[in-house]
Formats: sequence, structure tokens, C-alpha cells
Amino acid sequence: MDAARDGAGPVRGALRAVRDVLDATDPGLVRLFGAAHTVGAICLTLAVLWALGFGTPFLVAAGSSALVWSMVLTGPKEGEQAVTHALGLPVALLSATAAVLLAPYPVVSGAVFVVLLFVTVYVRRYGPRGTALGMNGFQMYFVMQFVPLPADQLPMLWAALAIAFACGAVVRFVLLRTSPARSFVRLRRSVRACLEDVAEALAALAGGDGATPRDRSGRITALRRRLRRLHTCALMLQDSVEACAAPDVAERVRTRMTETDVRAERLAVMLLKSGQDDGTAAEDFAHHLHLPGPGVRAGGTLAGGDALTARLRALPETLARIGPPESPARGGAPQAPGAAPARSSPAAAGAVSAVGAADQALTDFEQAAAALSEAFRWSPGTRPAAAKDPDAAKGPAAAREPVPARESVPVREPAPAEAPAPEAFPAAPPAPAPEEQSGLRRPTTRAAVQVACGATLATAGGQLISADHWYWAVLACWMVFFNTSSTGEIALKGSRRVAGTLAGALVGLFVASALAGYPWPAFVLTLVCVFGMAYTAALSYTAATFFITLMIALLSDLLGTYTNGLLLIRIAETVFGVLCGVAAAVVVLPRETGRRTDELLADALRALADAVTATARRLTSSASEPSPEVLVRAAHTADRHVEELARSLAPLMHPVAPHRARRRTSLYVLGLLETCAYHVRVLAVEAAREAPGGWSRSPAMPLLKERARTVADRLEALAAGRTDGERPPSAGARPGTGAPTPDEARVLMHFRRMDDDVRAMAGALPRPGSADPAPGGRRGREAE
Repeated sequence: MDAARDGAGPVRGALRAVRDVLDATDPGLVRLFGAAHTVGAICLTLAVLWALGFGTPFLVAAGSSALVWSMVLTGPKEGEQAVTHALGLPVALLSATAAVLLAPYPVVSGAVFVVLLFVTVYVRRYGPRGTALGMNGFQMYFVMQFVPLPADQLPMLWAALAIAFACGAVVRFVLLRTSPARSFVRLRRSVRACLEDVAEALAALAGGDGATPRDRSGRITALRRRLRRLHTCALMLQDSVEACAAPDVAERVRTRMTETDVRAERLAVMLLKSGQDDGTAAEDFAHHLHLPGPGVRAGGTLAGGDALTARLRALPETLARIGPPESPARGGAPQAPGAAPARSSPAAAGAVSAVGAADQALTDFEQAAAALSEAFRWSPGTRPAAAKDPDAAKGPAAAREPVPARESVPVREPAPAEAPAPEAFPAAPPAPAPEEQSGLRRPTTRAAVQVACGATLATAGGQLISADHWYWAVLACWMVFFNTSSTGEIALKGSRRVAGTLAGALVGLFVASALAGYPWPAFVLTLVCVFGMAYTAALSYTAATFFITLMIALLSDLLGTYTNGLLLIRIAETVFGVLCGVAAAVVVLPRETGRRTDELLADALRALADAVTATARRLTSSASEPSPEVLVRAAHTADRHVEELARSLAPLMHPVAPHRARRRTSLYVLGLLETCAYHVRVLAVEAAREAPGGWSRSPAMPLLKERARTVADRLEALAAGRTDGERPPSAGARPGTGAPTPDEARVLMHFRRMDDDVRAMAGALPRPGSADPAPGGRRGREAE
């Protein structure tokens, strides 16, 4: 018995290690379950149809339907997915029937095919349901182009499709059910895994004895990557908690998650600062985690920080013992094992060394993680109301970071100005609804017209390349428009599809030949390709296209239609289809990448300005609004806008992008935006822990109002296209003469550093009327 237990120990340990890696790299196991749904639906569909004696054409049609439908069916809640699933069957039946009945009339069939492409892209405006139903209808029409069936076999086709949808429902809603509550539990586990990864990277950075500059640079890069992964997981968890928790519980979890995310990054910043002994404490070390290429100049050893280094090395184990969600301890709020007790900041901020500040940041991080674990102690399936906790929104009673002397400078008196109004930050009016775009200005309409034009050209040219496989060109043309919104994104996605097709054809040339005559190994490898395609679709379009091309080679081998020339035709059709799509995007109603990124940049800047204004209002106004939840939501919104801008800038920041100067400037501006978003998160957490109007009697309040207003005005000016670095005139605040407390000095420091970053952005962006295309083709709206 003991031997069996000893033998099982390493196995369980290995499985736990694998699960931890998956939790950290695939938050919530979203990609894993999506791929499992796809493979499971296909296997169950083919097994049932084979047992019932359906022929190969019906197996291909039903298997293709199960493949695409499992990948495109999305939705935040099970009920919404079930409704979409029920609507998917009649759409599939109608589309397949039209394809079969129109097959004898090639001209009419081709025209309907182009119209269906237009409709598929057009209905994306209706959200995930419209996208899924449009994809489903197009896929069935597309499949029936190369699976010809006579009209008298339509009842058999209808039965096969009905079985495919039934099998898909069994897999999704019964066998591999992924309810919002279960998804949240997996995301909760992913957060813990990401926290432990960050802790290991922090310990490696602190224990830098004997490390070369290259080693230290590698450790900073690893820390940056793990912090980004934690931040991504935190955003996903905040998005998902509302679907499975009562509103008050959801807001509490969001607040705790934001605080833990902030404390982790702040601890990293303090460690980078504490490793310096050359008078660089005034530098914004958050730049090392966001801006491209910065490096820490000193060796990085924490002089005099042996106890801190020991705590950092024990941090992963400490986090693992903080109230695991899988087995929560009963009782009150947990305390971080080994963490120093909460301490109040000393009156003299400059008396604390950099190592002491890092030690305090570590204490804050441990207590924030403990508070997050306490917030996780509810059952996601029961949707309970939160317990009455007057301190729930304030976060744990963690000590604040003592600010070095150079950060707590005396309040300087500026030039005389008029006294500000009693309410410097009035409540923001409801944001006006964006102007509704209509006609060809609507993005979905523009993309639909482009797809229709490109598909028409791809159909005609594809027929010349191969009369039997012309649809590959149309499919390539259509796919480059999926989830893209600018010419640059379309061109980048097209290049990735070509690269994946070339790699898949090269591998398929050898694999299909090696497995000729061995149907079962080829079938198993085909399922592996399906899994790989579904798992990597959201991660790498090149990898997903590689698996698709390899799967086509294996399926052709199983069906007895494989030839080496088939893969060459696949490559030629794909290249031609991509060229047709790019040409349509450039010629027909083009939407330049620069204009798109300008719009997203303005949205991100305004979101940052809104978050700054909300924070200042919380600190200076005695009103109960904005609440801590509003501050957290504002910071979350700003993060999402910055992420969307980063996706849009991908074509400009690609290593092979032709404009090197634009690439460098785009990376720089995006890094500054990410740094500003970090400061916004810190300010939101700090303000949420203060009572409304906590600064109302502070001598530093006028300075805070002035700095906050300055940052918000500069952000609004940049969003409006003014890149002269000057904020528009506003009611000036006349700071007093009192010195701020350490906590107030830290808040003022974050406002000041945000102001520095915004002015740096203003310097990097082109002047109005300038021909400089950086970062995204922006030439100034005033010039336009």
C-alpha cells in the first residue's frame, strides 16, 4: 500500500506540475476546453453516423458542421449558448438545402455564394450570435460545393446535420460542460498559478548575486512576461465574475483582484529601484516593465536586504498556503504566513531605505494576496449576497510604502492664480452615445462590401488555377477579413495564413506519404490536427493554418484523393485568395491602419483621463460617489482600451514591418500608455482605500487637484489631436505650503509620473500637419 502511494506521489506531482503550467499559460483553460469541445463533437458525430450506416458524403458534411460550429459558438452564459445552438440547426439546414438545389445552376450558385459571404460579414454587428450563425450558414454552403449530393438525398443530409447538432449539444452542455461558475473556478486557479510564477521571477531577480548583466536582463524579461500574463488573467477573471456572482460579491472580487495585480507590479518596481545605488531613485522604474529595451544599469544585488531576499524566495510557498480556494479555511481573514505585521508609515518619509520600501511593498503584496483569497471564499454556483463588511471596499489593512526623501518634496507655490471652485472635479455627465455610423461608413458594411468584391475576384481567378478547388481561394480571401478592422491587420493576417499554409504543405507532403495505407494512424493524427487548430486559433493564426493544411492532406489521403499536386494547388489558391482580399481592402472603401489606430488611441487616452478624474474626485469630494467599484471599473476600462490599441498596432510593430521608425515610435507610445495604465491602477487602489474626501482637509489637496487636472487635460488634448504637449487653459489651483504625508506624497508622485509620460507621448506623436507617420499614420486631426 505504501509502495503504491509512493508510486502515485510522483505521478500526482507531475500531473499537478502540468496543470500549473496549463493554468498559467491558458487562463481558465479556455483554449483547452474549446479544443476538447471541437474534437469531442466531431468524434461523437462520426461515431453515431458510422454506426447508423451513413455514407462518406454525409460524414464529411456533418463532421465539417461539427468542427466549425464548435469553434464559433461562444457566449458568456450557457442560456445564450443554448439559444444560439438551437438557432444554428435551421440555418445549417437552409444553407445546405440551397447549396444542393442550386448546384445544377453554376452561375446562380456562385452569385448566392458571394451574397452569403456578404451576409456572413454583415451580421457580425449583432455580436457573437450573429457571427456564429453567419459562419454556420456560410460553412454549410461552402462544404456542399465539394460534397455534391442529388436532391433526393436531402432527407439523409438533414438527418446527418441534426445528429451533428445533437452530438455537439451533448458534448458542450453535458459531457464537457463549461458553465460560468466552472470557468470562474478555473480562472481562480489560474490566478494562483500566475501569482506563484510572478513570485518565482521576483525571487530570481532579488537573488542576483554573481549574475551577469545579460542574466539580469533575462530575468527582467521573464518577470515582465509573467506580470503581463498575470494582468491578462486578472482582466479575464474580472470580466467573468459578474456572470456567476451577485453584484456586490462581483465588485468585491474585482476590487481585490485589481489590488493584488497592482501590488505585484509595484513590488517588481520597488525591487528594480532597490537594486540601484547610483542615485537613480527618482527614475520611474515602471518603464523597465513596459517600455521596449530599457535595462537596469547596476548589478541588482539587494545590499543589506538578506531578510527581504529570504522572504522573496519563500514567497511561492507562502502564496500556496494562503487560503487555497480548493480547501478554504474557516474563520476570519487569513494572514500571510511569514509576512510582517501591518505597520504605519513613519512621519519622516526619507528615513526609510530603498530596501525598506521594497520590504513594505512585499508586505502589501502578501496581504493583498491574502485578501484576494478571502474574497474567493464563496461558491460560484450559489450566487450569494456578500456579507455585510464595512471595510470590504477598502482592502486589507496593509501598510503603505514609505516614500524616500526625494519623493516627498515640499509643496512649491506656483505663480498666483485664481482660487479653484469649491468642486474642482464635478461629477462627469453621462458619456454621449457615439455617433451611429450608417451606410458604407459602418465597419461591418464596409467589410462586407470588401469581402464580396474580393470573393468575386477570387472565384474567377480560383477557377483558372483549379476548377475543382477554387473554393480555397475564396476561403482564404474571406478569412483574412475575419476579426480584422484595418488594411494593415488584413495584410498581416494574410501573410500569416500564407506562412502557415506553406509550413503545413511541406510537412503534409512527408506525413501523408508516410501514412499511406495506414488509415487509423492517419485518422488519429487528423484528430490531433483538429485539436491543434482549435487550441492555437486564438494564440497563433499561423499555427492554426498549419494544422488546417496538414489536416487537409491527411483527409485527402483517407479519402483516396491525395496527390502531391494537391498541396501545390492549395498553396497557389491560398496566395491568390489572400492577394484578392488585400487588394479589395486597399481599393474598395479602404480603412487605413493609421486612421483606425488614431481612433483607438483617442479612446484609450479618454479612458485614462476619465479614470484620473474619478480618482481625484474620490479623494477631494465629500460625496459618496464615485465608489471604489467605479474606480476599479474605470481602470479596467482603460486597460481594455490599451489592449485593443495594442492589437490594432500589431501590423506596425511586426518585426518585418517596412517602416522601422514607425515601429519604434509605436512601441514607445504603447509602452508609455501601458505605464500610464499601471499608474491609473495604483491610483484607483489607493483612492479606493480612502474615505470619500479623504484629502479635503489636507494642505496638499490643492496640489493634487492641480496635478490631476493637468494630467486629465493633457490626455484630453492628445485625444483631440493636439500634440504640442500643452494643456488647454483651465481653472488653476493654488497649492498651499504644507508638506504632504508619505501616503499623499506617493499619490502625488504617481500623478507627476503620469504627467511626465503624457508629455513624452506628446513629444513622440507628430505635430498637426506633420508628414511624420508615427505611430499609426497620425497626421493630426486638425490638419485633416
